[in-house]
Amino acid sequence: MKIENQVADRNLHLSQNVGKLLNVTPDDKDAVLRHYKISSKGLQEIVNSIQEWYGKQLHLPRGQLDDKIIVQHLILKGFNMEEVKDKIDNFFSAKHKMPEILLNRDPFSPDIDRYLKFAFCVILPKKTPMNHRVSIFRLQRPFDFIAVDVMKMAFMLLEYRMRNDISLGEQWIFDLTNVCFQNSVQMTPVLMTKFIYYVRFYFGSKIKGIHLVNMPSFVAPLLNIAKKVMKPKVAKRIYVYNSFNQIYQILPRNILPKEYGGDELSCQEIADEWRKAIQTDAWRTYFAEQDKLLSDESKRTSSLSSDDFFGCEGSFKKLEVD
Repeated sequence: MKIENQVADRNLHLSQNVGKLLNVTPDDKDAVLRHYKISSKGLQEIVNSIQEWYGKQLHLPRGQLDDKIIVQHLILKGFNMEEVKDKIDNFFSAKHKMPEILLNRDPFSPDIDRYLKFAFCVILPKKTPMNHRVSIFRLQRPFDFIAVDVMKMAFMLLEYRMRNDISLGEQWIFDLTNVCFQNSVQMTPVLMTKFIYYVRFYFGSKIKGIHLVNMPSFVAPLLNIAKKVMKPKVAKRIYVYNSFNQIYQILPRNILPKEYGGDELSCQEIADEWRKAIQTDAWRTYFAEQDKLLSDESKRTSSLSSDDFFGCEGSFKKLEVD
């Protein structure tokens, strides 16, 4: 019981500000369970089954999977148990594949703090009527940055969402207005592969739309690479616009930040709230602890689904995003 209380206390601290950041309530979870026709008893039975499986995986860190994370993965993967097991396994093994992105994640480090302040990634608090979460990736002005560190920062925000968000899909907006050629050349095929690997094999949420606004011509080759490593059904969900006004035909205008013609807080105000959440003592401790929790690949007895796409040696292979 003491351990259960410690886990509950930890989850509480790691969920600070979730109401303000994501507008998630217990009703959201109940709605998703109804959507998938899962009862509370059925959910607990599934969670127990996955915990039993985890306990038998000698290559995974002992006692490092709490029920909350299992439920989050189940929601993201439509209650497909085998895919959830795969996501959990990949969470620990991915740190071997991309340590420059998934290790040494101190939210107070100068670069991470700088990027959190700059609002590269703006996760909107309100979802679409289809229960999709909307994120805006943008440069508010021309800016020199290190792409690997920006990706690390974005994945830290995703980690918060993995523990706390409830949605049925992703809508990503890339505002490319202030992107320059020097920014784009950092997005190498290998780095793009690592981004897609993380989204596909760990985060796993369903991508319902990728919206590119004001795309300069030098970004086109990167877009072509991205399409080649995505499943055709996802590539078809990529839309290119000349202006932001065209997005209003697809996404509700009222949930967007005020500088994009919506009724929400500004991008900077939203980003400031996310910075406060990620820079709590609880999250700083969490990220430090995660550096020590890797899979022991010498004890692995079964292969990962991702092995066919992204080898531990870091080679660039075909990836498909679900």
